[in-house]
Amino acid sequence: MRLRRLPVLLLLPLFSAAQSIPDPPAAALAAIRPAAIRAHMAFLADDLLEGRGTGTRGYDIAARYVQSQFEQLGLKPAGVNGGYLQPVPYRTLTLVPDECYAKVLRDGRETALTLGSDYVMRGSEVYPETSVEAPAVFVGFGVTAPSLRYDDYAGADVKGKMVVVLYGAPPTFPASERAHFSSTWVKNANAVAHGATGIVTIWTETVDKLYPFAKLSRDARAPSMRWLGPDGVPNDAQPQLRGAAALSTAAGAALFQGAARSYAEAWAAAQAGKPQQFPLPVSIALKVVGRHGEVASPNVVGVLEGSDPQLKDQYIIYSAHLDHLGIGEPVNGDAIYNGALDNASGVAAILEIARAFRALPQPPRRSVIFLAVSGEEKGLLGAGYFANHPTVPAESIAADVNIDEIFMLYDFADIVARGAEHSSIGAVVEHAAAAMALRVSPDPQPEEVVFVRSDQYAFIRRGVPALFADVGFHSSDPKIDGAKLFAEWEAKRYHQPSDDMQQPLDLAAAAKFARFNLRVGYALAQMPARPQWNKGDFFGETFAKK
Repeated sequence: MRLRRLPVLLLLPLFSAAQSIPDPPAAALAAIRPAAIRAHMAFLADDLLEGRGTGTRGYDIAARYVQSQFEQLGLKPAGVNGGYLQPVPYRTLTLVPDECYAKVLRDGRETALTLGSDYVMRGSEVYPETSVEAPAVFVGFGVTAPSLRYDDYAGADVKGKMVVVLYGAPPTFPASERAHFSSTWVKNANAVAHGATGIVTIWTETVDKLYPFAKLSRDARAPSMRWLGPDGVPNDAQPQLRGAAALSTAAGAALFQGAARSYAEAWAAAQAGKPQQFPLPVSIALKVVGRHGEVASPNVVGVLEGSDPQLKDQYIIYSAHLDHLGIGEPVNGDAIYNGALDNASGVAAILEIARAFRALPQPPRRSVIFLAVSGEEKGLLGAGYFANHPTVPAESIAADVNIDEIFMLYDFADIVARGAEHSSIGAVVEHAAAAMALRVSPDPQPEEVVFVRSDQYAFIRRGVPALFADVGFHSSDPKIDGAKLFAEWEAKRYHQPSDDMQQPLDLAAAAKFARFNLRVGYALAQMPARPQWNKGDFFGETFAKK
């Protein structure tokens, strides 16, 4: 997701005149090598690692590789028990399809839906077996956002009922807030707060164009996961919800037959940003049966200690997810989902950024943590575990700079800076972009809600200012259409076995992108004041500790 550009003058007052934005030395920038990025990617995306699925042997090999690189670079271990690893305990959830169902009850007649084509579901994180049957109430996007003067639940009685919601959030919302209110955990928590006992999400035509229901169905056949806290409770658990499912657009639209509005009318109102709620003339029955298991899969944590006695106990984090999808359903005879761009590229970048920091005449003033996490593809789980159970004092984490899926197909002329407009990081982004003759572009695809789909969001939920930058769609070569290339890549390679090292790669562009992130993190580590949320910012007000 690309964010709207904010005038830098709105951000600069957060810094005093004495707090200029520093640039890294040329030697540090030069330490980032395209050939090294390729070498890291080639190992991590090799078939030997079998797609680096969380909890698999292939992922463990990848983790050991990153650990060895941290040791070689002279980073200090910052995991647990004096090592580089932070084991993350997971509950695995494997659906038992033959024992599950979704049914629509109308006027005494029962219609069974077909798993995979009409609906998908995952195992419950709380119950090995659970079921619910309740009258259905449509509540628009299922969003309650007082600060935006919006509430789909206003006046609705959903206690003990099945809420039906549209995927996403109002397109009239600002991009980051739209992404936040689209997230599953926010919608589930809101449904529970209003007394619902189950939730059904309609996979609308907008999201279906981006990620077809058939792909969602394929992904849902793989086991899901939750991280477990010290009390054994899975993250974001909502025991009050006794069932959840997603319906295809056609299956969802059928629920509206005989309702106060047709699906087309309800969809039009949703697109116009109008809250809505009304009962549907059906009840919905769900049964979810899954097998629970346990597995551990580590985050890898190394730290470069800062040089300032007053600031070295504060940390700037560089994060990147090390996992991908592992071995899955074959596509053109290939079942290994190598994840070269997603996200061997990001891990390669933080390794080379660490090398650049080691090339400094002395370490930066703040300490810098380099964090490779597991479980991102399962729902930002490794990052969520670290953010909730950090290996350093939680209050000492000053910022997160996240790198995920470097789009290295052309020499880019602009940067998309997710999260930058919410904090003083925005001014640093503008400065770094200007130093590299790059533009900072707005979000051309807010409907993709990427802001909540990568690891920086786990830190934002803990009140930490964060950045997730991306390559923009503008190329330095006017003959290249970046938006077209991106659309083709998402359709043919995203979450496919073809995201491997055989695809065309512009390694110079990857190094350029890593240098941009180096500039940002270096400035954050050197400046006298730690990053601050902008006054009155939604995320700062919602998550920052008062």
